[in-house]
Amino acid sequence: MTEKIRHSRFFLWFIQVLRVCGRELLLVFRDSGVVIFFLLLNAAYPVLYALIYNPEVVRDEPVVVVDDNRTAMSRDLIRRMDATQEVAIKGYAANMEEARDAMFRKDCYGIIYVPRDFAQCIERGEQGHVSLYCDMSVMMRYKALFTALTNVTQAMGGDRLAATVEPVLNMSGSIIESRQVPIGNSAMGIASAVLLFILPLVLQQSMILGIAMLHGGSIERRRRNCGRDPMAIEAGVGATILGKMMCHQIIYVIPVIYVLHYVPLMFGFPQNGNILQVMCLAVPFIIAVSLMGQTLQAFVNERESVFLLFVFSSVVFVFLTGASWPRYLMSPLWWVVGDCVPATWMSNAYVLMQSDGATLAQVSHHYLMMWIQVPVMFVLAYMVERFVNRRRYRSWIAASESNPSALTRIDLAKNGVG
Repeated sequence: MTEKIRHSRFFLWFIQVLRVCGRELLLVFRDSGVVIFFLLLNAAYPVLYALIYNPEVVRDEPVVVVDDNRTAMSRDLIRRMDATQEVAIKGYAANMEEARDAMFRKDCYGIIYVPRDFAQCIERGEQGHVSLYCDMSVMMRYKALFTALTNVTQAMGGDRLAATVEPVLNMSGSIIESRQVPIGNSAMGIASAVLLFILPLVLQQSMILGIAMLHGGSIERRRRNCGRDPMAIEAGVGATILGKMMCHQIIYVIPVIYVLHYVPLMFGFPQNGNILQVMCLAVPFIIAVSLMGQTLQAFVNERESVFLLFVFSSVVFVFLTGASWPRYLMSPLWWVVGDCVPATWMSNAYVLMQSDGATLAQVSHHYLMMWIQVPVMFVLAYMVERFVNRRRYRSWIAASESNPSALTRIDLAKNGVG
């Protein structure tokens, strides 16, 4: 008899989970704002980011030359620079003032200055100097011009050294051959390096914003209905959390496949990972983000506060993943904060799989950390739902029973009317 009672209780609890999931799905597709966050944002933002960073690399940047040396060696340097894919020599300037004027007019984005003693220093066995002035408004230009000049000067130095020692060593060719072989990011593009970090962040932020907006809508309905939400399902705390999580999992099946697989496919980003393993990696990530969103919803009091509270955090999460600054150089405080964010582990594991061809077993640490976050986030979401949200609802219901206009007056006062 006791076993039957346990089975019946579990069955009723599971029915509550399904009812909460169904009602949450209904609320999602009735709310245009949540649909925008859950679906349209995931559809548009990755494409928008990819188009902003497209093309990934800079080609044929116009450069002006100021050649005060005017020797065969300086002309060889300029010819080699013009032959690179990054630089296009636009012309010569008589002096630096004329070259600066060209840069101010945006006729060029870089100046190469060859000093008067360039060839003479090299002939004496001393170090020759070449100066590069770049327009720093776009870092990609600086990177392209600096890379081209570095490669050309190293090649000229290697040729000079080989010509010096060839009669002694009876050899031909360069002493040390320099060859650039990009691994993972074969295009050596900024989008392939940065966008792979950002794609999981798009999924995380869209889900958190949508969950918070759903909660804000529930709060507003409760204020209008004496503390009760007519759209809510009466269920236990655990059933409520798991039902909402199940709803988010169902909705995000298509966005996850689209963002993590088809967006890189459309724009030619590295795809060296196995798609099935990438999807397995995304399972604990989506669960942890759903529970994280249900934890952070405690800070939301109305739908509009979502934009004030969570939109700005996108930039913080980008830095915490290590996309723009290595995580091992962060202070211990920010290292720990980054470890608490699901996107940190997902982004780094996703980059390793897609760029370097890592398997799920090789990113098992990241995978395990996201599964560890799941029970931790569940406990936090449970505490928020039980001790923050439901306590607030009970206090509102009690206040409304003693004074039906209490919640209305609170809203009016908050908006500066009452």
